[in-house]
Amino acid sequence: MPELAGKHALLQMFQAEGVKYIFGNPGTSETPMMTILPEYPDLEYLLVLQEGVAVGMAEGYGRSTGTVPLVSLHIDNGLANAFSMMIDQLRSGTPMVITAGNKDIRKLGPGRSDLAELARPFSKWSAEITHAGQVPSVVRRAFQEARTSPTGPVFVGMSANAFDDIADVNIAPSTEMAANSSADPAAIDEVVGLLSRAEKPIMIIGDRLAGANVDAVRLAETAGIPVYGHGSAEVNFPASHPLWQGNLSVRAPQAIEAIRSADLILAIGCTVFDDFFYQPGSVIGPGTSLVHIDSDPGSIGKSEPTDIGILAAPPAVVSQLADAVSEIFTGTRAEEAALRVREAKAASTARKEAFARSAAAQRNGAPMSPATMARALADALPSNATVFNDGISAGGTIFEALSPSERGSYYAIRGGAIGWGMGATMGVQLGMPDRPVVGVMGDGTAIMTVQALWTAANSNIPAVFVICNNQSYRVLKLNSNVYHRLQGLPFPDKYVMTDFDIPLDFKAQAEAYGVEGVRVETPEDLAAQVRRGCEMDKPLVIDAIIDGAV
Repeated sequence: MPELAGKHALLQMFQAEGVKYIFGNPGTSETPMMTILPEYPDLEYLLVLQEGVAVGMAEGYGRSTGTVPLVSLHIDNGLANAFSMMIDQLRSGTPMVITAGNKDIRKLGPGRSDLAELARPFSKWSAEITHAGQVPSVVRRAFQEARTSPTGPVFVGMSANAFDDIADVNIAPSTEMAANSSADPAAIDEVVGLLSRAEKPIMIIGDRLAGANVDAVRLAETAGIPVYGHGSAEVNFPASHPLWQGNLSVRAPQAIEAIRSADLILAIGCTVFDDFFYQPGSVIGPGTSLVHIDSDPGSIGKSEPTDIGILAAPPAVVSQLADAVSEIFTGTRAEEAALRVREAKAASTARKEAFARSAAAQRNGAPMSPATMARALADALPSNATVFNDGISAGGTIFEALSPSERGSYYAIRGGAIGWGMGATMGVQLGMPDRPVVGVMGDGTAIMTVQALWTAANSNIPAVFVICNNQSYRVLKLNSNVYHRLQGLPFPDKYVMTDFDIPLDFKAQAEAYGVEGVRVETPEDLAAQVRRGCEMDKPLVIDAIIDGAV
């Protein structure tokens, strides 16, 4: 085994793990690594001005490439700025490795932060390297932990002495582990039995069903199952399909009605039923059976009693179920399934037509309504475009207008933190350099990490940023309405501290960071700028003025 300084072992392990980009903001604690980084030209460091931007970029890059991205931050102060986003990643299962340097281990007496302990509540696994000989094994485990189900963010700290100490090391990457575990055939038979007797089954899917579109469609079509998304931030089922019924939010009365009217729920690759607000009683009706299929053992039975829980890879189980139902859904069962498909198609068509009428009716309004903005955006996008949806209050409207059906054409925020969109849009663009990438975000989330525009200019990342500027935290107004409704109170006459009395000028901010910015107020101008931006070889910020009424 070669003798290497810890800093060289660290960078060589990153190479071995296939790292292409290091998303980071360095500090004094990373000086040893940064000093030798030019010796490793295949490791490209993308400098950001705020740590949330680095985490957002890594999120977008990792999700668009299917790899485990790497973030490099600095000591306790920089690391702490990543925690708000790591909370979301831990809950949603985004794989990522985040590193930070620390003081020399010999500074324990004078005082040093325990970085591993600080990061532990926000990480799947957290450790600190204190000796150069630990580097390969810790980095290998970090990448393996991040990508192994249940996936999630992993933190690795490195004390200053470990950077410069020398040790015998074995530079070898982690091992990819098979993730295609199937369900017990007896469990499949039990679920198929429930499906064969169900009159009103529904399927609720999330992102851990990734890659299962064909089999999910096959299962839904054969058994006649309407499909909903829940916590679904990617294309796990084509939104153009007649069985697709939209995304569920259990704070919406119509979602509760859909859930309680079902006699069988197949929840696949999602956490049911996750929401901020407490509501008394069960979301599920007394005569409803719940089958939960997931690769995350912490999600099954988390909030609702589960009749059948299957801990396995959701894509593999969906394939098993699709094969099994094709054998028994014949004759009368096939006719009943076909009737459910027709009913679901009628409901889907009615939903889409209602949205189209609403957008058309509001087209001449000033400022633009969210529906008008979303419709203009969808119409202007080239066929090969990818969208990152960080719209908070308008996120559902944007999804409905896009109706994405191809995997890789759409990503959205996961969790409750704001500030993802700026960095994530750039990360997706880096992961998909041959496609135009458009990030759509609210003004409240954009301002959290607006420093990302400097990185877009500095690294010439040619993404388009469409900022829905309604001059308010509109989502707080909407959620205030939900709170009042659940408490049996009338909606408030006034919303406190939710409006930006001094409007945010994103055109000016973009120009200050070296990015071209334009302000648009009509759907025609928005569409024209989106088309132009998708053809440019440099970043563009579109400050879209929209209506903030609730």
